[in-house]
Amino acid sequence: SFQTAEDAMAAMFPTGTPDYGEQLGVSYDDPIGSLATLANMYRGLKVEVEQNNPEGWQRFMSLASKPVGISCEYCCGLKTIGIDKNGNSACGCQHNPALLSVALYLSAYTDYSDGEILQEVMKWKTLFFPKNMIELGASLAGGDTSSLKDLPGMVGGC
Repeated sequence: SFQTAEDAMAAMFPTGTPDYGEQLGVSYDDPIGSLATLANMYRGLKVEVEQNNPEGWQRFMSLASKPVGISCEYCCGLKTIGIDKNGNSACGCQHNPALLSVALYLSAYTDYSDGEILQEVMKWKTLFFPKNMIELGASLAGGDTSSLKDLPGMVGGC
């Protein structure tokens, strides 16, 4: 029901702290700080889950290896898959491992469905790539995207 880009922004920009945010030390209200936190945890989280939670690891690998957008496709030229066959980040920027951390943590340590995990990844992706994600939402709804010119294309650095 989006009629304007403002409608899309109001619906798509998350605020507050997700229910897993306290455990991970992240908040939607601090996208740059959360980006750094999430990006820095991927390698250690990957090792931990791979060794101690094989079921969670396989769930993550099954989800993240599909072309569902768990990647930094808007900053680094990756397509919609951001991992290699071993679960390593396919990019050296901060955005990709941050998105992978969200998907991995939720796959291994929550009862979120795959759809809920993807929804959380897309919330973070909206914070990291506001212009691209809001434009996508507004255009899918048939709305006018001309007012998006002032939104940043990317939050945080590569």
